[in-house]
Amino acid sequence: MNRRDLIGLINRELSGERAKESATHMTSFYRSPGASGYHRATDFVADLFRENGMDEVWVERYPLDGETKFVSPATLKAWEQATKLRGGFWSGGMPMPLAWEPISAELRIGSPQGKLMVSYEESPSCLPWWTPSTIQSGVTLDLVDVGTGERPEDYQKQDVRGKAVLIRSTDRASGWGHAANLAMEHGAAGIVTDYLLYQTAPFRTRETLTDPVMLLRMPSIHNTAWAIVVNYHAAEELAAKAANGGVKVWADIHAKTFRGEGQNLLADIRGTDKADEYVQFVCHATAGTKPGANCASGPALLAEMGRTISSLIASGQVPRPRRSIRFLVNVEGQGTKFYFHNHGPELRKTMVVIALDSVGHDQRKCKSALLYYHSPDSVPTFINDFYVNLMEQTPKETRWVFHNADTIPFVNFIDHPYTPWSDNKYYPAFGIPSPLLMSWPDLYFHTDHLTADNLDPMVFKRGGTTTALAALLLANAGASDAQDIMRQVGTRSQFRLSRIAMEGKGSPDEGRIHRRLSHIARRDQEAVASAMVLVNEEEAQQHPELESTKDAVQKEIQARLEEVTGWLENGPSEPESFPAGEVVPRRLVERDAPGLVGTDYWDLYDMAEEMEARDPKMRYDSLRIIGDEIWNFADGRRTVNQIAEAIGAEFDFDLEPRHVLKLFQGLAGGKYVSLDSPA
Repeated sequence: MNRRDLIGLINRELSGERAKESATHMTSFYRSPGASGYHRATDFVADLFRENGMDEVWVERYPLDGETKFVSPATLKAWEQATKLRGGFWSGGMPMPLAWEPISAELRIGSPQGKLMVSYEESPSCLPWWTPSTIQSGVTLDLVDVGTGERPEDYQKQDVRGKAVLIRSTDRASGWGHAANLAMEHGAAGIVTDYLLYQTAPFRTRETLTDPVMLLRMPSIHNTAWAIVVNYHAAEELAAKAANGGVKVWADIHAKTFRGEGQNLLADIRGTDKADEYVQFVCHATAGTKPGANCASGPALLAEMGRTISSLIASGQVPRPRRSIRFLVNVEGQGTKFYFHNHGPELRKTMVVIALDSVGHDQRKCKSALLYYHSPDSVPTFINDFYVNLMEQTPKETRWVFHNADTIPFVNFIDHPYTPWSDNKYYPAFGIPSPLLMSWPDLYFHTDHLTADNLDPMVFKRGGTTTALAALLLANAGASDAQDIMRQVGTRSQFRLSRIAMEGKGSPDEGRIHRRLSHIARRDQEAVASAMVLVNEEEAQQHPELESTKDAVQKEIQARLEEVTGWLENGPSEPESFPAGEVVPRRLVERDAPGLVGTDYWDLYDMAEEMEARDPKMRYDSLRIIGDEIWNFADGRRTVNQIAEAIGAEFDFDLEPRHVLKLFQGLAGGKYVSLDSPA
């Protein structure tokens, strides 16, 4: 079918209003893992899938018991075949969490009759997941202001044992868990905080966004102190009272932590001659809180995409796709781990897993954009250029005055490098490309203010039209499509290389720019080759032009690299000598990226300060994407120095290998990797 005609069919069929309506319904449920609201929301989406004519809809259940890890011989064998592991094993990492559900909560000054600071009824986000309850009738405790609570001495200036502590927000997301752990280690019985995660100045800061209450998670599923979250105004009032002669707080929290159950909701649109190959989508029914409109938008859009594709097939307007299209709705993270356990053979034949998170935000109200976050460079893939091309081709919201095509956008839809916000972080560790669609910045992210009236049908429609188009094109792609995609990647690569060289010309950092250009050219050449996944061996033999096109496009990229590096005023430079970085990290377990495990909080803080001083683009949060990619790049062949160069090229960071080595040393201390001598 002509692509323009297909775009028109999808654009007319897919309804942003219907997606918003479904998301709005889901916001009435509190959707923590295993909670009754989570199950009701998942069942609601299952009903939508069935009503929308999906070929198969089913549920796979698993325990949320604080114990179960998913490891099986079948999964091990599948992943060994898929990733050619040697001496490693698949590990589900941490056990499945216990289920947790809030019931009620109040925090008042002094007594049950005192001034109300926050309540679950008014702000369901006030209870961090896995907080324990207070005693049945509530508890009155002295409140000690420990500032940000990041240092042991914050708890030693005053005795906090058996008391409640007030922990203030920082702009470091990991500061909350670190401070909460310190508070419990020093014997605090309760925690009051105004933490606001992922601050983005000037709009989303604790001082400028004073009313929302942020949902948090406790550091573990076993905690010795209860916790409750207040907004900035309440925290300021409590801090003032604590400084002026002291203050008591009365807290009455009821929540249950229990052995429960998670469920993976799956729905398939079955393919024809390549039905055992998959184009997959994933989102989560769990939510930051009630209303949690951000997390409700993913399942709502998946359901609408499924309805659109099924309807077009049923009406005969589009043929049934060659490959199967699979939709997965889960408990964020945990459901994906269970999916790995249950579906290793299918994952070996999965072309891409596209994650959908907060895909429906009203951009004016939330001060956000719809973002396509790339699959990471550690898994070179044609998917990124392919999808970005579709973003440009799909209709915008209105037309230019001089013609009828909708080419002027009201929805800001742009692409950015890899960002591990959601289930997209799990698949690249196993060689599966996994980009993410979500909205950011997000003024009300995971707060009680992210209500359904902050959703916008236009945003649902733009993201849904583009993604449904990607699903059908990929599910039907064959040899001619692979050839076109190779050329598409090559064209965009040449533009990328030219732009980077032009922007870097005359820069004092031209030596690093030379090296970055070489990395990107090599990555793009591998991305060109990745399009061969669209054909099997027999088809590849029947279409020898694919191999010649691949070679020709790769040579064009190399030629453009040689041309644009000639535009720079200075020649290439060698990276700084760092002999300690010649060690080769090798994974000792096969799992998703453990992140920054093993490196001390203050070591990370100092590292971030040093990185930002060297390259102002970097900040504390940069450690998160670096932490993921060091794991994904650790293939037992690359040295630390080479991995640092690759990550620096990916994110345009002037990244020092010594910092990357320190992160690997933390992982080595936890027995996640070994640091071997080069072969």
